[in-house]
Amino acid sequence: MQSSIKNATGEFTVLGNAQALKSGALNPEVLRMNVWKDAAGKVWTLDHRRLAAFRLSGLQEAPIQWANPSGQMWKMTTTNGGKSIWLKFGGGNGATVR
Repeated sequence: MQSSIKNATGEFTVLGNAQALKSGALNPEVLRMNVWKDAAGKVWTLDHRRLAAFRLSGLQEAPIQWANPSGQMWKMTTTNGGKSIWLKFGGGNGATVR
């Protein structure tokens, strides 16, 4: 849904979570994502940093739970249909996560 996300949130980072998932140090269930389905049947996430961590980890599956996006549609800033998201590192630097 979002066009960009920050790498850091609190004491955690997307890159750190991706590495921990990849190495097995982080149980994927800890990062269970909230998702919802739009009227066309497309599945969207409400947990963009978690999705990016899973994508970067190389894992083929991620745990989900169905949620209601009510009150969170302000996050719908994607300009490419959710095919990628810009991961911001700071100072104008970042990387595209697909």
